[in-house]
Amino acid sequence: MSKRMIGPFEVGDRIGVGGMGIVYEAVYTKNGARVALKVLAPDVADSESLQRRFEREISILKKLQHPNIVRYYGGGKFGTQRFYAMELVEGGSVEQYLKKKQRLPWEEAVDIALQVAKALEHAHEAGVIHRDLKPANLMMTHEHVIKLTDFGIARDTTATALTAAGKTVGTYAYMAPEQIRGKPPVDKKTDLYALGCVLFEMIAGETPFTSSNQGEMLMEHLQEDPPRITSLVPDCPIFLEDLIFRLLEKDPADRVYDALALQHELEDLKIKVTEQRSVVAQTLMGGATVLSSKPAADLKSILAKKKKRKKPDKSPIYERAWFLGLGLLLIAGFFGWHFLPEGEDKLMERAEKLLQSEFAMDWKVAKEKCLLPLIKKFPEGRYAEKADLLIVDIDKRTTDKEMHSAKRLKQGPANEAEKLLLAAEYYLKFGDRVTALRKFRSITQLFKTHDEFRFYVLLAQDQVDAIVKSGGADEDYVLYLNKRLKEADSLFKQGKQTEAEEIWTSIRTLYKENEEVRAHVSFATKRLNRDEVGTPPWVDAEPAP
Repeated sequence: MSKRMIGPFEVGDRIGVGGMGIVYEAVYTKNGARVALKVLAPDVADSESLQRRFEREISILKKLQHPNIVRYYGGGKFGTQRFYAMELVEGGSVEQYLKKKQRLPWEEAVDIALQVAKALEHAHEAGVIHRDLKPANLMMTHEHVIKLTDFGIARDTTATALTAAGKTVGTYAYMAPEQIRGKPPVDKKTDLYALGCVLFEMIAGETPFTSSNQGEMLMEHLQEDPPRITSLVPDCPIFLEDLIFRLLEKDPADRVYDALALQHELEDLKIKVTEQRSVVAQTLMGGATVLSSKPAADLKSILAKKKKRKKPDKSPIYERAWFLGLGLLLIAGFFGWHFLPEGEDKLMERAEKLLQSEFAMDWKVAKEKCLLPLIKKFPEGRYAEKADLLIVDIDKRTTDKEMHSAKRLKQGPANEAEKLLLAAEYYLKFGDRVTALRKFRSITQLFKTHDEFRFYVLLAQDQVDAIVKSGGADEDYVLYLNKRLKEADSLFKQGKQTEAEEIWTSIRTLYKENEEVRAHVSFATKRLNRDEVGTPPWVDAEPAP
């Protein structure tokens, strides 16, 4: 049976399929070299725009020469088929590796991320934004060298744009907020967000946002915080968790500056963890040294001997009695000073410092080790009232933190008050402050006599105060929905399909049980299904000018 030929390449098994191309294993017949051959898919070969995109991908690969980017060998056209040859990476993709391993040790994940950051630094220096960074596009050699591939939707900032402004391209699980919205324009920090998602997935075994509904997943990228990795993988260093969270910031300005800065941070992280382990090891070794002093029996034997002329003590200084005695006095002095009862000022100073932390454990220490002792020791002191208020604030913050942590971990609400509070927050995030205000107020009334829900009531009251202060109580939520539906229609006409669908999905989800705005929900649902919508609800709802 004759082998299939494309130009000078003998085509073998298919090894991958992309949005516009098929990748085969192939042999270059002139020298027997094995390559990966990417061919423009036959069903899109007639598309002029995809042909230009295919040529753009080739031009991008030509100028990217880096050990962590798949190497381009050459390409051309055979009949009507466009193709190009590139380096064959036989170890499979990181996606396949993850399916096999489920999740990776954090050290291995950092090593992979470091290689990807080097590839991105090279690409970004050449003006190329990948825009589709994900485990499937990270190939791995048998020696675990990473090769970034598939620049099919990459943006070359030095060339003419092929993607319409505002149009969303990419893979939903790894898309940065600006990539979803189309503003601000994608740049190097868009790829860093995707790398943050990949790094999260390698360590935790799942992406930061895991909804099966595409619209909900996009909303999570836009609005929700990712879960804490340390709650899923306790042995993940806190330094690494903090770095990943900075990569996943919603605002590009808050992310790590660039791929080179990320490399430095990853290297520093490994040093920090090593130093931390070294300190622990040395502390343990130091404890063992104390235990290895001469046995008491030896000392007793020496004292039992007849008194002889005293000889000079030639033992090391740290074994001499005077040195050990002085050391014991210094240690006793340190502990005596360190554990002296703290004054009112010192306790409040420590509490305020701990409360600046983002970690709930530090808030707990502030409450139990500083504020409660302060109130007990100085009940009439100048900080007593302030301490009481701070304790209430800590309990509110802890309740809020636990509620949202459980939500990120896909756990159900702990109680009815929590369920209603989360529902009210959804309306507030959507922008409907009138409905949110009504729901927050209902929580304050429903649970005001239930002491076990006290902090949910206080959280709801805080939201009521904030909305009223900002003038949100004066709005009309029906008019607000009209405005959002008009906005969605306008976005859709501009080609911003994802942003429009986000609004329609929110209206359908949040208001499906509200009879007063049934027409709005129906309109949004029809828009999502691309059905005929008929008369828009705002035609009847708003008076003519």
